[in-house]
Amino acid sequence: MSDTENFSDNDESKNDINTEEEDAILFSRNIQIELEKEKSQNPYSAISYEPENLMKFEDIKKLDEKYILNTYARMPVAFAYGSGEFLYDEKGHEYIDFLSGIAVTAMGHAHADLIAALERQADLLWHTSNLFYNQQQALLARALIEISFPGKVFFCNSGTEANEAALKLMLAYGQKYGKEKIIALRNGFHGRTFGAMSLTGQKKIQDGFGPLLDNISYIDPNDIHALDQEFSEDVAGIIMEPILGEGGVYPLTSEFITRARDLCDQNDSLLVLDEVQTGMGRTGNYFAYQEFEIIPDVMTLAKGLGGGFPIGAMIVADRFADVFQSGMHGSTFGGNHLATAVGYEVIRLIEVNKVLENVNNMSAYLAGYLENLRSAYPDKIAQIRGKGLLQGIVLHEGRAARPIVQKALEKHLVIGRSSENVLRLAPPLIVRPRTIDRAMEKLEEVIKEL
Repeated sequence: MSDTENFSDNDESKNDINTEEEDAILFSRNIQIELEKEKSQNPYSAISYEPENLMKFEDIKKLDEKYILNTYARMPVAFAYGSGEFLYDEKGHEYIDFLSGIAVTAMGHAHADLIAALERQADLLWHTSNLFYNQQQALLARALIEISFPGKVFFCNSGTEANEAALKLMLAYGQKYGKEKIIALRNGFHGRTFGAMSLTGQKKIQDGFGPLLDNISYIDPNDIHALDQEFSEDVAGIIMEPILGEGGVYPLTSEFITRARDLCDQNDSLLVLDEVQTGMGRTGNYFAYQEFEIIPDVMTLAKGLGGGFPIGAMIVADRFADVFQSGMHGSTFGGNHLATAVGYEVIRLIEVNKVLENVNNMSAYLAGYLENLRSAYPDKIAQIRGKGLLQGIVLHEGRAARPIVQKALEKHLVIGRSSENVLRLAPPLIVRPRTIDRAMEKLEEVIKEL
């Protein structure tokens, strides 16, 4: 007799009213029977990568427009799967990925070791909250400190959350020592939640939301005179990206960053570096600050840290680690078992596969192509700037970047833009020379047709 037959109407031992435990067992068994039945009738799930089971782009677009809030200006493609440096749409057409989900998929798509790490942890435990100790979180925190500077780590889920944490840390530090002012950079970008948006020195990001946080002053990047003028003893901290990612792939100079470090030391202020886009190997070091002879007091991370899995982190130097006390900040999902297991594997892969060496070699290889492009089309390209595998192609004023991004997509090359007239290139850190060859051939076709 099967398990389900024990619950038949002819079973005299069955009570007229089931207990809650019996109802739960019955419900679970019925669900399992339905799942087994569905599996036998359709061996491929609805999200299988079998072409016949993938939705058509037009159908996806209709669902998106009907059910998803209109906060993005999407490009006309829906990717179905990826492999290494490549993406594929629902028809199996291949695209060269030179954007990496905006500097996120550092190890490329569907990396076998990342999949294995995720599956191993998924079989064990997903989430328990930060009310309990967490082995995966502790291991990743130790690894991050070993590749950065002595301190403590706070985990969250995104870059904007990491910057919100850094903002709260600056404010808490300021409250403790009577410092009310925060300095940020014009054209910087730190996220779209309220505090991070207040730190973001871009009018187009801030408009439409009413009054933002006060006591935040903005200065132009690399303007040392303005930095000197704005700094005083009432500055709680200054936040900056070593390379302004959304502000035109604009690198800060060594002189500017060093002067900011000196002023923070002189005024007992916090130097906060937003390495959400530059961190985890993108510039050829683990972190962009490591090119300079300085160490930040606070550093924020996300994007490449999870290789595509959502995770964020704030690292706080030992000297300031006691600014936050228990209960002053937190996150339900931050540092969950899945995210931190994947983050740890990303660092392991960077080490064992010598990814930083590849970034430096491939960035030099790519730079040769980009300088040749600038020389060949001086009427279209004004400048090449960036570091490592985060590069910006600055177009002359009056030339918009978005139409070029669209044209590149038509040629099956995925690139991005940063500000109105800058093309952004951020390929996976494992990119190979032959992939750069193909990408640059397509990009030159687009530039030539302008």
